Amino acid sequence: MNHAEQREMESVLRERGLTPSSVEPDIEVVHTCSVTGQAAAKSRNAIRRAKKNGKAVFVTGCFTGTDPKVAQELGDVIVKQEGDVPMIERFAQAVDAYLELPSVNDMKKSETVSLPIATLPTTKANHVRAELRIQDGCDAHCTFCIIPKIRTTLRSKTIDDVVVEATRLVELGHQEIVFTGVFIGAFGHETALRRKQKTPDAEHLADLFDAVAQVKGLKRLRISSMEPGDVTEPLLDAMVANQPIVVPHLHLPLQSGSDQVLRKMNRQYGIEDYIEMVAMTKERLSFDGLPPAITTDIICGFPTETDDDFAQTLNVAKEVGFLHMHVFPYSIRTGTAAARWKQLPSPVVRERVNKLLELDETLSLSYRTRMLGKQVEVMLEQDLGGGLWKGRCEHYAEITLKTSDAKGTIVSAKVTEVNPDSTIAMPTLQII
Repeated sequence: MNHAEQREMESVLRERGLTPSSVEPDIEVVHTCSVTGQAAAKSRNAIRRAKKNGKAVFVTGCFTGTDPKVAQELGDVIVKQEGDVPMIERFAQAVDAYLELPSVNDMKKSETVSLPIATLPTTKANHVRAELRIQDGCDAHCTFCIIPKIRTTLRSKTIDDVVVEATRLVELGHQEIVFTGVFIGAFGHETALRRKQKTPDAEHLADLFDAVAQVKGLKRLRISSMEPGDVTEPLLDAMVANQPIVVPHLHLPLQSGSDQVLRKMNRQYGIEDYIEMVAMTKERLSFDGLPPAITTDIICGFPTETDDDFAQTLNVAKEVGFLHMHVFPYSIRTGTAAARWKQLPSPVVRERVNKLLELDETLSLSYRTRMLGKQVEVMLEQDLGGGLWKGRCEHYAEITLKTSDAKGTIVSAKVTEVNPDSTIAMPTLQII
């Protein structure tokens, strides 16, 4: 989501006549993250590096909410992530004030839950995918997560606005768009808590897929992360109906394979729910004998996690057969409920992380082996030299292939070799 917000902020700066410069910039923006302690540390270091240039450093993002005093001490202009005014509007007004321009953003409390487009992008981003922020804010209050205390107000862009923004991104040359947000399943809703939603049966996300998939020139549509409970039959219907634009890949955070831990985390699902949802997804999104790719997030060493709880996590991971697991050691975030509970010894947490990482390699190899002989569409992302490229296919697996095509091109290829470190394919027919 930070990538999407970075693009939005760059558009605000360009609209005011500023252009990017790596040599003594007048304004340097450090867009921070603090979802984990490590992310917060990286944010601090990035601000310090920016200050060495001696210019005005704008500090934006979640770090300004979790560590406001530190942000104020290190930065020059602080754009806090709080209140009823969208952050992008706060940023626009801060830039106007710094440049001594009359502000077009009045910083008034919004009377709606609409997430505005600050300004449409004017240049193509450096990375081949274009992240499009469709939603912001969360009030689910998982006990390990600080974000609901920072991004308190839920907002969604209208479907029409998303279509307009997606159209512009495609016009700029992006062929893949990734929907992103804090709690994407709450798109179009006033709360992330399903039991409190006024229209829980409304399928706003499915409607969004139907609308954006019609954008002329769009080749691939992906969603960055979804809560398991938000994967519904109508949503899967929309994904199937809009093949091959909508890809057979979902990122579904598990966090733990133990019901006991999930309850302590205040998650809105149990393991049975998760397994049933994955089974439904595999049934609907399997094509040409290949199941959809499921990727996930897992937290190791949550304060109440026992050896048995962790064993259950291993078992669920094996049953699902993830393509990839993002494994995180539990990170204390001051102000959350879990930060007050007794913490597990660091050696125990490290051991569990290592076991999951080993399993991740095994599961990844197993899934990718099923791709042998299959036709895949690879978007070229990383030039390795000598005509060798890396890129993601529609199933999100990273593919290595040799081609004379350029970055951002989608190439049709046949998977010819799979090993623990790579998946290799041979181009067959150029698609684009």
